[in-house]
Amino acid sequence: MKRNLSVFFITVFAGLLSACSNERSVILGPQQWQDLSFQVEARPSPLRVGMNEFIVVASHGKYKPGVGLVVMLRASETEEWRQAIQDGYTGVYRRAVKVNDPAAQSLSVHVRRVKGDNEGDETVLLFPLNQKRVAQ
Repeated sequence: MKRNLSVFFITVFAGLLSACSNERSVILGPQQWQDLSFQVEARPSPLRVGMNEFIVVASHGKYKPGVGLVVMLRASETEEWRQAIQDGYTGVYRRAVKVNDPAAQSLSVHVRRVKGDNEGDETVLLFPLNQKRVAQ
């Protein structure tokens, strides 16, 4: 119960901080895999050639974080996978990845379960980088 309450307050606080900014974010997704929903926030906005930060949010339903995952990212088939860093037990995974052509590339998100009933299951989700910007 305490952990769920902590996750809730962290999420609300992060949302309030982002609401104070005039910056717009690029939101990719959502996409569904098994019982998880994935959404990706990209920074800076708009995406640029070079290193860009991607924040992958995994969740069960609306408010339950998707944990027990290994998340790896890449923006090109020729690049190596880069493991994202899990941000506590919040279902948030982040990593900077090199982007060569934001108008044409897609972000590949490799997800593997490491805990739970479906341990070992994996998939690759593709998020086209050429998306609309949305206000936060």
